[in-house]
Order: sequence, then C-alpha cells, then structure tokens
Amino acid sequence: MMLEIAEKALELTKKSGADEVEAFVGENLVTTVRIAASRVIETKKVHDYGIGIRAAIDQKVGFACANSFSQELIERAVSIARARPSNPDFNGFSEATKPKKVGDICDRALAKLQPARASELADLMLQAALDFDRRVVDVSGALNVVVERCAIANTNGLAGADETTRIFGHLTVESRGVGESEGGAWLGSTSLHGFDPNEVGKRAAELAVNSLGPKKVKSGKYNVILEPAAVAELFYHVFGYAVNGREVHDRFSYFTDKLGKVVAAEGLNVYDWGNMEGGLCSKTFDDEGVPTRRTPLIERGKLVNFIYDRHYAGKANTDSTGNGLRLIDMPGRYYGVEPSPCITNLAIEPDDLKREELIADTEEGLLLSRIWYTYPITPQLGDFSTTSRCGFLIHNGEVVGAVQQVRIHENLPRLLKQITGIASDVKQIMPWGASGAICAPSLRFRGVRIS
Repeated sequence: MMLEIAEKALELTKKSGADEVEAFVGENLVTTVRIAASRVIETKKVHDYGIGIRAAIDQKVGFACANSFSQELIERAVSIARARPSNPDFNGFSEATKPKKVGDICDRALAKLQPARASELADLMLQAALDFDRRVVDVSGALNVVVERCAIANTNGLAGADETTRIFGHLTVESRGVGESEGGAWLGSTSLHGFDPNEVGKRAAELAVNSLGPKKVKSGKYNVILEPAAVAELFYHVFGYAVNGREVHDRFSYFTDKLGKVVAAEGLNVYDWGNMEGGLCSKTFDDEGVPTRRTPLIERGKLVNFIYDRHYAGKANTDSTGNGLRLIDMPGRYYGVEPSPCITNLAIEPDDLKREELIADTEEGLLLSRIWYTYPITPQLGDFSTTSRCGFLIHNGEVVGAVQQVRIHENLPRLLKQITGIASDVKQIMPWGASGAICAPSLRFRGVRIS
C-alpha cells in the first residue's frame, strides 16, 4: 500500500511538470513505557505517517511534505522547484537497484506487540533491579518498541519498501549503603526473543551496588579502560561526526585532509555497517533507495573512507555509501526532512582478549563503565569533555573498588593513537539521543588526562 502511494505520487508529480521525482512514504509506530520512582508510570503509543516529495526541474529541486498524499502537496513541491535557483550540485536521484535482503532486522512478533505486553516487559526490568539487592532504593528508565516502515519510488525506475523493528530498554538504579551510588544498563534487540528484561535490571543494579563507597583519585595521567557503554558514548558523540562526509566537506571534521593517513593505533578497525544482520539500525536501503553496505572507515589504523549520501558524495566526486537518511530527534525514518549523511551501525572490530584479561594486563589504571555529558569542545581539533558515572580503580591487574566521578578533558585524535588493548566483549548500544547504533568492545587507552 505504501509503495503504491509512492508510485502514484511519482506519476502525478511527473504530470505536473517535474523532470525528475522522488516520493518517500514513512510510517513509525513507537511504544514507550516510562519508569520513575520505582514504578511504571506511563505507557503510550505514537503513530507517525506521511509523505515527502522531491521534484526537480532543470536542476532546481523543490521539497514538500504532509501527513497525507494530495494534489496540493504535489503542486507545492513543483512550485518550490520552479521558484528556486539552479543547483549545479544536484546529480539526480538514485538509480534502480535490487538490494539484498538483510537478515534479522524485522520481527513479526515485535511488530504486533501490544502496549500492555510492553508494560509487562518494563515491569520485569524494574522488578529484576529491585530484587537484586536490598540496597537498591530507586529505579527509573524506559522501554521502547519501534516499528519503522517506508517506501520509495523515483523516475529512474527505483521502487522498494522496507520494514525494521527494534526493542530497547534502559534503567538507572540508585543504591544506598556506604553513601549513595548509581548504576545503569542498556539493552536492545531487533527481535522480541533477543531482549531479556531481567538482564537489564540485574546489570543496572549490580553496577549501582558495586559503585558504593567510592574513593577519590588524584588528578594525572592514567591507563583507562572504557567498557562498551562508555566507548559507545565517546564514539557516537566525538567520532561519528568526524567520518561524516558533510562535516568533512564543511571542514568541521578533524579528519579533513587525513584520508589515507594513519590516524589511530594499528589494531583499530572501524566500519559503518548498514546491512549488518541483526543490527539495531540496519536497513535494506537508505532513504534515497541506495542499498546499505559495510563501509570501512579505519583499517589497521589508517583512515580509508567517509560516509556519504548522494549529495555530499557528488561534492567529493565519489559514490554514496548508503548513508542518506531522513532522521530527526525521534525514533524512525522521518518523511518530513530531506536525506543527509548519518551513521547506521558504527562497528569497532573486536580483538581476542577477554575483558578480564584486559584488566589483568593493566597494572595501574581506571575502569570506567559509563560516561556522560560527552561533547566536543573544539570539533575541528577533536577536543572533548566527559564525566564518569561509574568508575573503578585497577591495582596490580585487579579491580579494587569504586572511585568518585572524574572528568576527562582530552583530544580524541591523540587517544586513538594511544589505544593499547581491544577486548572481545562487543555490545550494541544506542547512546542517549542517538539515531545510530555503536557496536563497541572495551578499549584501553594509555595516558588519559584525568581531573
């Protein structure tokens, strides 16, 4: 049905005078269950649906969108195109392709999940945290179920539809014993059977209890192991923009002019993996109809590529990497904006070391399970700031107790070359406010400045 609407819009917009047309229909169903003050307080379901049309006339491109398809919408897109100046960078819409099916990105059971069942799963997360230890005093968080559906058609013969699902839950747990402490956990899956609500509750409560009685550490340089949640936070907020073709073109990235050069430790390999089986943000094709793929970004420490949509790929005289997405600050693909380059699943290749072996190989240092308020300070240089939420001291290769919050003012390009260990404990995580997923193992960095 959605594809039929896209194809009908295409036909009528062409008849209205457009040389080239692209029609994108999007539908998102988002169920959210909120937890606060150790109880489920709200369950709601949001349904968002609409269509966006791009019409091109003599390299002048007009875009219009609405919640429903109409002749008025078509006329608006065409009239905007006629009123705009010519865009010499417009290189047309995507060619017709036959993308391969991506495994384990749509679960029928999850697509049909009722709000009442979602509320039950959230309550299981909550109870697992409360039952873990009597020192747990407060639990908050949320559970989300997202169903994305879209269809796209254009005048180059491209026509396709896609559907993805995901469920993810997160909890923040407060504990009280020797003072007070906090812990948190996040878990997501593209299928209902892949999501364990008890694991979320237990992991968050365990981290909160283990963080009781923290000791103060001196300012200085430390060997620091970031666990997957902390790595995901750092790479999403401080690495993701640097490999984005738009930021590279605008010279906002610290990787501008670094293509082909060594930018990290030799053991680091990073990919954008849009067609990863079971990837939280995997898709069959992007929002321009380009098939998703596995795009190497850093190989053995060398910068080898950036991510692109069609527009910025044209500016760089290269091809789209299948990263042209229509995203805003809400889950799902959004019909109301034009595509731009965005990461899908940013994957850091793991090594063979177990997390415990990485710790045992660290004579003195810090283990940081979570960080927050992570943001670039000077984006063009890669300077950033972040604060730990759950941290532990490592002495003689053993974790010997919790430490108080520390602040890190650092430079990510410098730290990428200071990676001295990569573990095998990869987890998929979507940091707070993220539109893409990070597949991250624990990483150890040398000489991290702590205050």
